[in-house]
Parts: sequence; structure tokens; C-alpha cells
Amino acid sequence: MFGFKLGEDFLIGTSNAAFQCEGAWDRDGKSPSVMDYYAEKYAGFVPEQLPGGPITKREGKPYTSEVPDRGCFFYDHYEEYIEDMAKTGQNTYRFSIAWPRVIPTGVGEVNPKGIEFYNKVINKLLENNITPFVDILHWDLPQCLMEKGGYANPEFPDWYEAFAKVCFESFGDRVKLWSTFNECDIAVARGYGAGTFPPFQTDFENSLVAAQNCLIAHFRAVRLYKSLNQGGKIGAVNCITPITPVHLNEEDLGAVERQMEWRFGWWTEAMLEGHYPQRLFRECPEIKAAMPEGYQEQLDKYFVPMDFIGINYYSASRTQYNPNNRLLSNYVSSFYSAPGQQFTPYPPGLLDVLQYVSQRYHNIPIYITENGCALPNVYDKEKECDDPERITYIREHLRMCARALRMGINLKGYYYWNDADSYEELDGYRIRFGLTWVNHETGERVWKKSRYYFSEICKTRMVD
Repeated sequence: MFGFKLGEDFLIGTSNAAFQCEGAWDRDGKSPSVMDYYAEKYAGFVPEQLPGGPITKREGKPYTSEVPDRGCFFYDHYEEYIEDMAKTGQNTYRFSIAWPRVIPTGVGEVNPKGIEFYNKVINKLLENNITPFVDILHWDLPQCLMEKGGYANPEFPDWYEAFAKVCFESFGDRVKLWSTFNECDIAVARGYGAGTFPPFQTDFENSLVAAQNCLIAHFRAVRLYKSLNQGGKIGAVNCITPITPVHLNEEDLGAVERQMEWRFGWWTEAMLEGHYPQRLFRECPEIKAAMPEGYQEQLDKYFVPMDFIGINYYSASRTQYNPNNRLLSNYVSSFYSAPGQQFTPYPPGLLDVLQYVSQRYHNIPIYITENGCALPNVYDKEKECDDPERITYIREHLRMCARALRMGINLKGYYYWNDADSYEELDGYRIRFGLTWVNHETGERVWKKSRYYFSEICKTRMVD
């Protein structure tokens, strides 16, 4: 019988990030993260008032006036959330550790209450047979370190390795799936180069320095983890978008390759092979000229390959040749229609990127670490819990996972983003991704129909 089956050892679950879901942003010793800081500093400002200039995706809407001080109240109600995960039948949960909760000063003294909280979360997950997948850093760098230059400070790899060491030593006896970073491309390329994400800077050369520092920090954490012999696996999470040419000609095909290598290969090729995509240096002299001095010698010194790659997939896009752009190509743009959705989904694109990553990187183990349906918050519980669009989204993307498994792609797991309606980067509570509906004033939680649907898949290992 033809069917969409997921293997018994396939990890399937949900995900969330510390600054987006925990709340309690200033309690029990936690200091502000860069995300906390900028959410409050620019609350309600229109994009043109931000240092980086217009944020095109926001179409003139203001930076949300809401701040991530509540998230979805995970800090106070993690037990109930995890019990819901167990009832769902999922066998894994991906979350991040808040650096400013564990080391409020960025470096130095460890906050015992932070360690205690994550110990309780991990233990509760394991008691319910749910495998923890932990991101060491999901954008929420302590603001006190951002004020010292953040990722662009040459000391950043030292700071990061020290934090990672605390995580491994505190939780590594139970956590066996680790990711060093979530989407450096967002935090660095957008944050330091494009000016559309905290800290809203527009210094291209400095963004390349920050990228180099993140890679060195990644290598040092991977090497440290492997030296501890804790019996787990460590990788990183990078965002990927399948890009197609506007026209089927050599110029547009070249534009596609350069965009893919800049957005995904820049990080993934370096993390797996120890060097940046060489095509970019050959064809884009402005990038080559701006690279930090001695970059390859540094990579050679610290490089160690990781065990797997996590990919975050949401939408597909296209580009075309443009000789006046640094990448000799137009900025990628989505071309699929999804009325009312924040992102424009294209489920077959997930299979496209799985094939691309598998073939390009020698069938490395892959986890789909984020994939989710963003619908507008209409402030109506009944309407938002009746979410057929999200059910269709989940069905069609998981069908692609089943196809990938049949093709022999080394796909190990799928994480729906996100477990419950949380705070979303620059959007606050204006959009809802979650399988659980949350009242962000009272903390009330209700399963959406999509969670019941997802639960059937988790329990049967079959996609209809």
C-alpha cells in the first residue's frame, strides 16, 4: 500500500526558543538579552526609525509594542507544557538555553537558579520519554556582551566556549543532541550587515568579522564537546531557502548559486568542510576584499566537523542576475501565494532542500529543526483553535519527509515550530505559530485542532 510512513526511530516533536517562550525575563537572576533590550527600546517604532533603515518585510508596520516578558509562560508552567507534549505522543522537544539566565554577566559567575531551571526541564522531559534537543544559543546573547561588540568582539569565541562548557558539564549527562547556534545568518548577516535585526547595524566588513568569530566559536564548542566523551551528537542549525531562477539562462542560474552559497553554504560549508564557498570569492571580489585578515588560517587552526546539520525551512524564493549588486543577483523574493500567512509556504521546497543538502554534503544526518505555519492573531480563541490551514501545512510538509525517507535521505527528525503561541522576533504576539493556543494575558492554554492532528501522526507514525 502506498503511504507516507515515518520510521519508529524517527524523532518527531515541537520546538521553541528561550527568549520567545519562557517569560520571566528579569526573574531569578536573569539579565536582559539583546532581544529583550531592543524589543523594549524600539517598541512601537516604525521601521524607518530603526538604525538599519526600512525593514521591507514589515511593509510599514511598526516594530511591535509588545515585549517578551511573558512569552507563553513556559518558565512558570513548563511541567504542564511537557505533560501536553507527552499526551501528544511526541518523542522529542527542541529548546534553547538562555545565556543571560545561566551567566547573567555574560562571563564569570554561574547563576544556580538558571541551572536549576534547565535541570528541571530536562528531567521532566526524560521522565516522559521525550528526547531533549538543545540549542546553546538562539539569538539571545546577553546585552552586556552586545555592548562590548557582541559577535564582532574578538573575545566572543572565548565567551561562547566558556558558556558552552557550563552547558555541557551541567546537562551533558542527559542531553545527547546539541546545536551550537540557531541561524547565524539571521543574527549576523541581518543583524550586523543588513540592519534588519538586533543590533540593527549596517557594517558589511564588521558582519564578516562577526561571522568568522561565530564559526571559530562553533568549532571550539564542537571540539570541546567531543573531548568530553559524553556520548551524544553535536551540530548547528542553519536556515535554508530553495532558490530558483527567474529565467532559465546561465546568468540567472549563476545568481541562484551565489545566493544559495551566501545564505546557506557560507555557514554550512565552513562548518562541514572548513572553508567558505570559493565561488563567492571568485565571482564576488567585494566579498573577498572585505574578509578579515588571516581568516583561512584561523579556520584551519580550529576546524572540526560536526555530526549533523539542522535546517530551518519555511518558504521558497527566486532571484535573477543583477550586475550592480554585491552578489551579482537580486535579493531573493518569495513568489508563492498564501493569503494571511506571514511566510509563504511551498511544501515541495522542503524535499528540494533535503535533496540538495543530502547530495551536497554526502548524506549527512539531517534534522528539520524548524518548519511552521504563521497565522495572524485575530484575538478569537475559537477561530484560532480551528486551524485547517495549519493542519494542511503539517500534512504536506510531513509527506515530503516521508518521501525523503523513502529516497534514502538521512533524515533523522522533524520539529514543528512552535509548540505553543509565543513571542515572535519583531512581531511580538501579532502572529501565531503554535499547536497550543495561548492567552498572553492570562496564560490560558488550549489545544488547537492542529495539535490533535499532529498527535495522531506522532502516535501512528503515518501521515495521511
